[in-house]
Amino acid sequence: MKSLVRRSFLKKSSQLGITSLVGSWLLPESLSAAVIETEDKVKITRGPICQIKREVHIKGPDASLAPMTGMHYIGSGLRRQETLLFMQSSDWHIMQLGRTSDDNGRTWKPWIPIPTETQTDGQFTQSGGASQKGTGPLDAVSGRLIKPVFQRIFQGKPEEALKSVWKGERLFWDHGYYQLSEDNGQTWGDTFQLKYEEGPDFDPKDWGKKDWLWTNEMYIGNALALKNGTVLISATVPVPYKNDEDEKYPVIFPNNYRKGNVAGAMCFIGTWDKGKQNYNWKKSEAIFLPRKISSRGLVELDLSELKNGNLMLIMRGNDTPVSPGRKWFSVSKDGGHTWSEIKDMRYDTGEQFYSPASIHKTIRSSKTGKLYWVGNITNDPPKGNRPRYPLQIVEVNEEGPSFIKSTLTVLDDRDPAKDTELVQFSNFSLFENRETKEIEMYLTRLGENKETWNANSYKYTLSL
Repeated sequence: MKSLVRRSFLKKSSQLGITSLVGSWLLPESLSAAVIETEDKVKITRGPICQIKREVHIKGPDASLAPMTGMHYIGSGLRRQETLLFMQSSDWHIMQLGRTSDDNGRTWKPWIPIPTETQTDGQFTQSGGASQKGTGPLDAVSGRLIKPVFQRIFQGKPEEALKSVWKGERLFWDHGYYQLSEDNGQTWGDTFQLKYEEGPDFDPKDWGKKDWLWTNEMYIGNALALKNGTVLISATVPVPYKNDEDEKYPVIFPNNYRKGNVAGAMCFIGTWDKGKQNYNWKKSEAIFLPRKISSRGLVELDLSELKNGNLMLIMRGNDTPVSPGRKWFSVSKDGGHTWSEIKDMRYDTGEQFYSPASIHKTIRSSKTGKLYWVGNITNDPPKGNRPRYPLQIVEVNEEGPSFIKSTLTVLDDRDPAKDTELVQFSNFSLFENRETKEIEMYLTRLGENKETWNANSYKYTLSL
């Protein structure tokens, strides 16, 4: 099998005409420098919730390649893992590096390449899938970490397949899996596929098997270990919904997963089976929005457990000719089996707000005990993905649920004197520092320069 990363690496290296050796891999000098270069420029602001410190984490290499940083803890303790992608187009990168720290980021082991493989005949390419990186919540019942795994199979060149979906032709297929770790994330076992319907398993010898590609498609969300001893994994799945009037509204992927379906949300509820050393799974009821309310359905699901034991699912939608862009939510009072009517998230004052199609996350602070939401809230109705600024944090009223308006704090915003109108604050990693109890966020300010992919990766430290 040939390495897609290595082939892309060499191609980009020859274009730049400069290479340096990193282990046994050829790496452009500009990229090698970007991995270690930082700046002293620090910006500090304050808001109702916290003080925000912004600093350059990794400086972009000025080669139309944007460094995208992912950071998280592995299991319990202070062991961190950082991943670094260099993006050259939306949802596609030419390489990936990784490194770990055993002392909460004070010192780091060397960067090492993380290879991505293509199938032997070159017709299909895999993005995601089983890996020895990443993490997930600890399930106290099983004593294992459980990690959701996203897998996408492309037919043909991935860059072209991603473009073709906007023309009505889909040449990629998404599926969801999970992996378990018995040693606090040091190693990860085999993948197990999550299914909501009958269908075959993935065949590593035949990536293009049609009856597998077109069944159990999903865009997997986050995992949660509940106080009641079960684990939940959320996912976007096709949900049957036929309505002559509603089908007149235009749709965008993934709302056209299948004819006569919309992209809805579902949870998989797992109970540990000690005998087989794995989980038994039940699927929840599926929830959805009509096409006229969200042209892309419900995606990028964020699942959290509230203080009263209820579950909250916040979901990204997309604007339509009759419905502006918002964030949507549903609540479960029975451990994720059934869900309330979907409503738009509002402030505790009852006021509505606008939000683009962008990533968002909730995080509970062990320092304050409060639940917070981080995402984009815009002044005017968004158009699809944009604008993805400003980026805010707000406290969640868990009894509503709703957002407490008086706590709304801007983390970053477009600077008209420096940033382009396409700058975006999205696709971030977010976690609490286990020693300082500060919240850390890593984000690349795509669009801060005229060339979208010339951008820096930033670290934001939120002191509550």
